[in-house]
Amino acid sequence: MSTRTEQGTHLAGPVLVIGAGLLGASIGLGLRARGLDVVLSDSSPSTEAVARDIGAGRLLGQAQGAGESVSPELVVVATPPDVTARVVAGALLAYPGAVVVDICSVKEAVLRELSATPDAAAHLSRYVGTHPMAGREKSGPVAARAELFTGAPWVLCAHADSAPEAVLRAESLAVDLGAVPARMSVEEHDEAVALISHLPQVVSSLVASRLQDSPVQALSLAGNGLRDVTRIAASDPRLWVQILSANAARLVDILYGVREDLDRLIGTLEDPTAG
Repeated sequence: MSTRTEQGTHLAGPVLVIGAGLLGASIGLGLRARGLDVVLSDSSPSTEAVARDIGAGRLLGQAQGAGESVSPELVVVATPPDVTARVVAGALLAYPGAVVVDICSVKEAVLRELSATPDAAAHLSRYVGTHPMAGREKSGPVAARAELFTGAPWVLCAHADSAPEAVLRAESLAVDLGAVPARMSVEEHDEAVALISHLPQVVSSLVASRLQDSPVQALSLAGNGLRDVTRIAASDPRLWVQILSANAARLVDILYGVREDLDRLIGTLEDPTAG
């Protein structure tokens, strides 16, 4: 049960984190730094082992193997987008006393899939979609940092059936990790990230792709400007294919606008006197 203090509402634990990659392990590290009991689960034994070894939490499989019944107050689903809804649905059924949140980069698709899943739809009062606006171009638990979320916006996308206690517990997660909670609808969130996150990722990747066959001599002249533009192009391409696919319609609308801007720029460069 969350506890209230003069500083606000805080989690009491235990917290189960499903998905022990960069974000999941960083959540574990941040909560462990506050003294909370964190239990980790990941489909990859090696990812689990690394997350455990860096201190992000103890392993669910080992706890269950020792006969312990894990009853989390909060389940955080930090899996890739293509399986997020399925994992959230499973967590809602497996942990009836827990609030379940996900940290997927796209919110509307997850909520739509959950709403269409009969077993999960009956428990959606305990679900809140969230998205911490923090990350790194590196991936995996080895890149995790306890302070990753400090000062970053953490979007809470409560839906029509979200219970107030569930929203409060989701907000407590953000606060306990030093983030700044922000409330938006799933539609507002997905429109915003298409512009401020997905578009920059696409542009960075396109610029990086233009450099692949460039002469070494030319690349040796590159400075901070090019490095800044292409830094996020090093992010996991498999993850970004899933993210962009889940928010494709909104991103395409923005890309059409970018294409119009580029066409105008090309026209001006080709004929500065035109227009």
